[in-house]
Amino acid sequence: MAKVIAFAALFAALLAVASATTYTTVVTTTVVDDVNPRGGEDSCMQEYEQQQKMRHCQMWMQEKMGGKYMDVSFLRTAVSNPMGGQGEHLQQCCQQMEQISAPCKCQVMKMMWKQQREEGSKGEMREMREMLENLPQMCGMQMREECRLSSF
Repeated sequence: MAKVIAFAALFAALLAVASATTYTTVVTTTVVDDVNPRGGEDSCMQEYEQQQKMRHCQMWMQEKMGGKYMDVSFLRTAVSNPMGGQGEHLQQCCQQMEQISAPCKCQVMKMMWKQQREEGSKGEMREMREMLENLPQMCGMQMREECRLSSF
């Protein structure tokens, strides 16, 4: 019987030592957006190309510039009532913008701005820049930071 008690005591002591020397391993995981980790110019250009150079956004801006819509009241109404009566091109433009990754949204807007500057007259540029800068709001999107486009 003494041997059993001695064995039990030894076993209990070994368990106590084993649990005292146990350690915990902490694993840290970092998630990297493989599609576009940094929003680099090349990957943003690729997204821009995949969305047909934002063709519907370009068509929407040209449509509005050709009409009576380009005044301050139009911009205010468009921002306060996204998609309200804005036509199919704006709706499709917003769908194209949603397909652009967050790090590339501003870069793609700058690409659209560059294309519009090459095609438009200086008189139209201020209004087009305002339209592009307000596009995320008009589409009901939140951007990490405000995207400001250069003047001319």
